[in-house]
Amino acid sequence: MTDTIIDPFHASANLAPAPKTREAATREAWIRHYAAEALAAHAKFRAEISTLPHNPAPGSRPDIGYLILAATSATAAAVALTEPTSDAPELIWDLSPELGALNGEWEEWLVDVLVRYGVNPGHIDPAYSADDFEGRVQS
Repeated sequence: MTDTIIDPFHASANLAPAPKTREAATREAWIRHYAAEALAAHAKFRAEISTLPHNPAPGSRPDIGYLILAATSATAAAVALTEPTSDAPELIWDLSPELGALNGEWEEWLVDVLVRYGVNPGHIDPAYSADDFEGRVQS
């Protein structure tokens, strides 16, 4: 991990922006965008809770539930675009942190998808070292 502070959403928008035109709106472009957005939301969530005390006082917790909603929704969109429709519902369940995933399966899946679609996860989520993915990221 580097000492550089990464804003996950800014990095995600730069590395895998939403398509700007109908012609650019390919399946691959949307998969990259939604997988990057999901990883960014999870990274931002981890960053926000990392400084919370173990027993924060009532009302002192940040309002960050929207980050998990964004992460889950973006993951579901990426799954729907990458998997055959018959397998997508079960995989969405398996990858939803508040539903089926217990041990970070969603994160492993997102990292694999991003690498497969040419985005280095280390450039979005500071929990990863970009160097670990050099040579593995497909273009």
